[in-house]
Amino acid sequence: MDKREIMRKTITGTGGMLLVQTLKDAGVDYLFTNPGSAETGLFAALSEDQDQKLIVGKHEGLVAAMADGYHRVSGKVGVVIAHVMGGSWQLAGQLFNAQIAGSSLLVIAGDWASEIQDFRGLAAFPGLTQAESMRAITKDARAAYQVAANPAAITIATTRALREATTPPTGPVYLSISAELLLREGLEAQIGEAAAYQIERPGPARPKTIEAIAKKLGEAKCPVLMFGDDVWRERAGVEAVRLAEALEAPAFATRQIFPNFPTRHPLYCGNYPVSKDFEKVAGLKPDLILLAGVQGVHGSVAEPFVIQIGPNPLLMGRHYPLDIAAQCELPETLRSITDALKRLHPDKASGWARQREKVRAYAKLLVSREEDLAREHEHDAIVHPSVLETHLAQLLPKNTVMVQESSTARTTLLPFGHDAMSWTRSGGGSLGFGVGAAIGAKIAAGRERPVMLHLGDGALTYSAAGFWTMARYNTAILTVISNNETYQVVRTNWAREVPDSKMVHTGKYPGLYLDAPATDYAALARAQGVDGETVKTLKELEPALRRGVERTTRENKPYVIDVKVQREGIGADSTWYQDWKM
Repeated sequence: MDKREIMRKTITGTGGMLLVQTLKDAGVDYLFTNPGSAETGLFAALSEDQDQKLIVGKHEGLVAAMADGYHRVSGKVGVVIAHVMGGSWQLAGQLFNAQIAGSSLLVIAGDWASEIQDFRGLAAFPGLTQAESMRAITKDARAAYQVAANPAAITIATTRALREATTPPTGPVYLSISAELLLREGLEAQIGEAAAYQIERPGPARPKTIEAIAKKLGEAKCPVLMFGDDVWRERAGVEAVRLAEALEAPAFATRQIFPNFPTRHPLYCGNYPVSKDFEKVAGLKPDLILLAGVQGVHGSVAEPFVIQIGPNPLLMGRHYPLDIAAQCELPETLRSITDALKRLHPDKASGWARQREKVRAYAKLLVSREEDLAREHEHDAIVHPSVLETHLAQLLPKNTVMVQESSTARTTLLPFGHDAMSWTRSGGGSLGFGVGAAIGAKIAAGRERPVMLHLGDGALTYSAAGFWTMARYNTAILTVISNNETYQVVRTNWAREVPDSKMVHTGKYPGLYLDAPATDYAALARAQGVDGETVKTLKELEPALRRGVERTTRENKPYVIDVKVQREGIGADSTWYQDWKM
């Protein structure tokens, strides 16, 4: 009898008990939830078991973001217990973020489906199943399933869903289970597949492919490297740096959710696409791009030769042609490419360094420009975003995990990477991610590792109810709000799209100004049990940040700092809004 057979056992109980035991056997320690009546059988089973910790949020979107943040930091599946259709649809924005990010989540919800009564309040409309309604925002827009009648399917479908969520391309899976089945007693099922739900991932690229990639990289005048989120997930950061340094090649980023290449490395050249400024300073025109672990580029690819490698083939070459492509793991593949470079081009390494010496000059220029901007505003009365950035870089502990939900926050001076601070953002851009994700990240990181949430005031208003969850579970998160009283990124985009419009010329941007009346976010946090303060001037900033770091790291309490920051860009001085009242 093998180990797998020894682990198997038959249990009898309610459907809820079968589900709880299956999740326990799979190593699920936390369940993120906003409870509902259709899941009575599950919560009754949890009240008897109590081995798993329940994390309650006051909105389903918060709950999904919590599970996502937990997954991103722990690497484990984030499990959500949601409600029937009306509750499940509340997940939409944050489940979309998880889908785009490729986060391994499992959402389990009760289902009131009945062949006799085909409509009930909060249930799916007649003719549409609950699982089918959720399919569009799951992995591959297809991973939504239903358990309606067979009790044995509870354990099988749950294990299958865990397997599907964690197998590349990873992503959220939705599973609805009959509410009646969760309550029914005397059910019997085999359980015990445990952690064996995971499938072995792809292996390294073939030697022939590695040789072809190394040959082209060595022949290129200016190869561009882009390292995506699977580099972070597979812990291939060291190998990514080693390859970049062997080539003396610039590393760029696209809409990533992790710091896949160290942001303060002297070869890190900011965001793709490659700017004309780079070509001017470096004196090089990129002629090849290697995309490693990148799902897909946000926009087009300009380089004439394109190589893409990684475990997830979903978006490989979807919007651009590929010259070499391989579905493979990354650490060993990147190591092998670097070794092959040295073997195939033994005399070129010193030449690459001379030929591309100004790449490091460009990377240094990006940092010096940001430092100059901070110096320019270091005596302003109101905090400039670059000054806030410099303070965070100086005061945050170097092992901090930062959750960011601000498209306009400045981060050039912050050291993110496998050897520095960790960092993540939503991925899909659906607001409401930050507070929940930070809570999940802190639960995964534990008491000793600091977690900081940096978000805008516009984003916070989507998820401020999460302060209650912070207080209940004492998740010691330092929340810093960059409060510019506007949707700045939207204003920036509008001004870029219609620069000659009356809206831009007059500075009247409908719907974007968020003051009048002002919101006291520190008071909003205090009302839910989290202490905090408001910073209105620059001289208040450093003492407040030091108090926040002290409160969260030494006293182990969550703390909120609402920082009034300057607006930037075209229309920054606009405070116009349609001033009408009923």
